[in-house]
Amino acid sequence: MGDFHQHGIITTLHQLNDRPLEDLENELVQFSKKKPMALVLPSLFSELEGPALSKIVDEIAQVPYLDQIIIGLDRANEEQYRYALDFFSRLPQQPKVLWNDGPRLRKLDAKLQEKGLAPEEPGKGRNVWYMFGYVLASEKAEAVALHDCDITTYSRDMLARLIYPVAHPSFSYKFCKGYYARVANNSMNGRVCRLLVTPLLRTLKKVCGANDYLNYLDSFRYPLAGEFSLARDVIEDIRIPSDWGLEMGTLSEMHRNYATNQICQVDIADIYDHKHQDLSLEDKTRGLSKMSSDIAKSLYRKMATQGEVFSPERIRTIKATYYRIALDMVDSYHNDAVMNGLKYDRHTEGLAVEAFAENVMQAGHEFLDPEKSMETPFMPSWNRVQSAFPDIMDELLEAVDADMREFGGKAYDQANHPRVQQVRLRVEQHVQMVYGEENAAEITSEIMEEGGLTEAAVEVHNVADKWDENDVYTITYADSIKREGEKPLHTLQHMLRTHLRGVTSGVHILPFCPFTSDHGFSVVDYHKVKPEFGSWQDIREISNDFTVMADLVINHCSSESEWFKNFKEGRDPGSDYFVLGEDYEDVSQVVRPRPHPLLTPVETADGVKEVWCTFSADQVDLNFRNPKVLIEFIRVIRRYLAEGVKVFRLDAIAFLWKESGTSCVHLDQTHEIIKLLRLVLETLEPEAVIITETNVPNKENLSYFGNDNEAHMIYNFSLPPLLVNTMLSGDCTHLKTWMMSMPPARRGRSYFNFIASHDGIGLRPAEGLLSDDELKGLTDTLCSFGGEISMRKMPDGQLKPYEANISLFSALAGKIGGSRDQWQVERFLCAHTIMLALEGVPAFYIHSLLGTENDTQGVAESGELRAINRHKWDAEELKQKLEDSSLHHGKVFDSLRELIKIRRKQPAFHPNATQYTLHFGKEVFAFWRASLNRDQSVFALHNISDKKQSIPIVELNLVATESWYDLLTGAKITEGMQCVELEPYECVWVTNL
Repeated sequence: MGDFHQHGIITTLHQLNDRPLEDLENELVQFSKKKPMALVLPSLFSELEGPALSKIVDEIAQVPYLDQIIIGLDRANEEQYRYALDFFSRLPQQPKVLWNDGPRLRKLDAKLQEKGLAPEEPGKGRNVWYMFGYVLASEKAEAVALHDCDITTYSRDMLARLIYPVAHPSFSYKFCKGYYARVANNSMNGRVCRLLVTPLLRTLKKVCGANDYLNYLDSFRYPLAGEFSLARDVIEDIRIPSDWGLEMGTLSEMHRNYATNQICQVDIADIYDHKHQDLSLEDKTRGLSKMSSDIAKSLYRKMATQGEVFSPERIRTIKATYYRIALDMVDSYHNDAVMNGLKYDRHTEGLAVEAFAENVMQAGHEFLDPEKSMETPFMPSWNRVQSAFPDIMDELLEAVDADMREFGGKAYDQANHPRVQQVRLRVEQHVQMVYGEENAAEITSEIMEEGGLTEAAVEVHNVADKWDENDVYTITYADSIKREGEKPLHTLQHMLRTHLRGVTSGVHILPFCPFTSDHGFSVVDYHKVKPEFGSWQDIREISNDFTVMADLVINHCSSESEWFKNFKEGRDPGSDYFVLGEDYEDVSQVVRPRPHPLLTPVETADGVKEVWCTFSADQVDLNFRNPKVLIEFIRVIRRYLAEGVKVFRLDAIAFLWKESGTSCVHLDQTHEIIKLLRLVLETLEPEAVIITETNVPNKENLSYFGNDNEAHMIYNFSLPPLLVNTMLSGDCTHLKTWMMSMPPARRGRSYFNFIASHDGIGLRPAEGLLSDDELKGLTDTLCSFGGEISMRKMPDGQLKPYEANISLFSALAGKIGGSRDQWQVERFLCAHTIMLALEGVPAFYIHSLLGTENDTQGVAESGELRAINRHKWDAEELKQKLEDSSLHHGKVFDSLRELIKIRRKQPAFHPNATQYTLHFGKEVFAFWRASLNRDQSVFALHNISDKKQSIPIVELNLVATESWYDLLTGAKITEGMQCVELEPYECVWVTNL
């Protein structure tokens, strides 16, 4: 257990508790999605026959976060190389083995030798150099760890702790050195570090004077540790020694190239032991004697580059001073060992100091020898090598792969890959929570197979944030715009490319499968595109230019589906796919979104059965108590992914699971299934997103974020009724109160902001936010502008408002208690300007972009209230109306597109950027946004009234040293300006960038 003392000028990361390895590895798995990781292992063939390496391989085989393992094999003939390939084949990460003594790599080495670019002498340094080259050539890893292959006390938590500081996305470390107490078998080891490096550094500080470099080296608790990690870009220009000075030379290179706050050391083990080198008192060309001489020379070289002048006299002084300091340290170590009950051989320690003292002086003489002054101890950087040989990386990759193809043996079973095992374990945990333990293993196996998760889990992915300020969605039906003689999906594609490229980043295409009712939300066949709309090819072509969101209508399917037909006939698949009323004794508490009966009688081969229908008699609820239904939807997900869909909207997900005597909404099993679907989806496609559609009160809606393991985004259902009420009342009090109560969405989660949708303005999410009188005033006003109110049935039979059916443009025609006025367009644009500036990802319903008004004819023809906001535009008629300057459509369309373009350029409008509510009275809705890096601020000011408003500049607290202007008009905030004046429904985005 380490202390927390920060010694020296680099950061020390201690081991302060017994943090579970599983926690560390789970975090590293998440880090690996953005920063893939590699492990490089320099190995002698003899180490494959030793006791340490086999255990090391067994431990590494369980590591779930590594994307790449590279092994450099030295001193091996062909037979031994074949043996090594078989030896390492049990590693699930499918390692690459560099046969350094093989003819292909020897040929490559000879090519570099001709230009003087190859390492001069064999050894660990040369081995590491070539492995680093392979890391660069393969371009798979961003964080790289290295450790030796002779660690007899190895466990995989060493690796986790070693690579964690460089892999962590919020840490700034480029290099991390491992350290540990060199105590094993009741003895104190690490003799070269204890008796040479530490006293020699202190000697140099005393003789030459302390400087930043010596203080830097003296900050490391175990500078000779062979374990370190580093960022990939460090490898490109680092120069390392080829001799025993590798570890010290690497530290010196890091000091030369990087600031000390980019370098750290980490405690990786309580006990560490490896193969010990002989002291080699008789032969100074091997063992610890050779090591001590090389280390001393590396320090002399580095000191000389900093202007230090050495002479024979100074070398003698250094030897004498070193000898005295080292002997004093022998006493210190002896006392430490005695107190801890460790064995300590003072005689051998003294002999080591004497040998090291001679080597310190001999190294100095060799450094001063003119005949040896032209030695080039450093291997060239890979940047230099690539400059001389632009194709060297391709040749290195091909040489290694050709060796492995020619001499390789058995393949690895992917099912044993640690990432596959981890995914399987997580799947089984969710399955147990939903279906119990008895059949969990069998269900999990079927999910792994049908989901293709084994193959997907081993793939290497590099995923950045799933959204930023550029993300803006358009919501539309496939046939919202139609052109005679053309498939609607083709028309939509033309509309998107012609008018919305550079405006919208994604498109939510509402249900496009064959359906029988509810404008698509009663699906007949999930695997087909409705032929009248187009084909999967159309979906794929749209996905080439825009992120495609599709509905997973998961709670129910059409009564005309093949599944339901099979249910009625008692055939599979489908015979047990639906919820039967007879299985539930008490349905009195069920929350209903519709007033019709919950259970619908159906004639089946086994007689009349009552099936559960949450939404309509044509939309029969699917029975997720049957895991076969879950697996059917996993197949659907795979199909959608293959066709270019990246965002999955889980329709009516809150009602998924049923339990007798409960509300049958938001049940634990529903949340667990969402977690499972997210795991499946992200394993198959790490860039994919789940968004939940839960038209419910705000607190219930927020629960679908889970613990960062359910929805990536949730529909911000409280925003539409509150924002519409704000615009119609001229009072933003309730909107501000709600916004201040909303927790900031953590990174990796986001609100999905919208005002209008294909359904209507949901009123349930306003419950508890607007009083009954305010809600009545709102609904009465909307009805006066041509809207209708849909009702829902309460458990006691009472009817309550569920949603307002009205086009958004028509909804904002006037104010509460008043008639239509001249501010409709301005009010409408103000509402969307607010939405664009809010925390979250904004989405525009196609009919909002086009300023579409109530479609009363559509209601009359269909008999559905929601048809009022589902107009089908004729493409030619729409073109004419957009070009007609006397109509509002073109003005709305052009204004919104320009607003969106401005919004997409502002880092302060990142969906997770800081948001803070400002208070300028009830007529001005204002808030502050700040970019993630705090460089940009935007003060978003919106007059939501039909009266002019004035905001004192002093109350904005603008930083006086920066220039400020309005993003929307370009108008500057000049010195001496007292107020920002806002005309009715005018908006200003004041920024410093």
